[in-house]
Amino acid sequence: MNVVWTLVYIMIQGNDVYAVNAYGPGHTFPDMFECFRAREILSQDVGGQGGYFPNGMQAVCVAQEKTTL
Repeated sequence: MNVVWTLVYIMIQGNDVYAVNAYGPGHTFPDMFECFRAREILSQDVGGQGGYFPNGMQAVCVAQEKTTL
C-alpha cells in the first residue's frame, strides 16, 4: 500500500467547526515525519508554540492510500 499524509487543520469558532487541508486542496506529504514537521510550523504560524496550538485550534496528520488519476 502506498501511503501519503494530509495535514488537517481544525478550528472552532463559536458553535461551528471547520476542518481544511492546511496546505491547500490536494496537498499531501510523502511521509509522516514531513507532515509532523509541517504541523509544528503551523502551530507557530497560528500563535502556538512547540507543537501546541491555541485554544480552539488543532491539526492532525491523517494517513491515506495514494490514488493516481
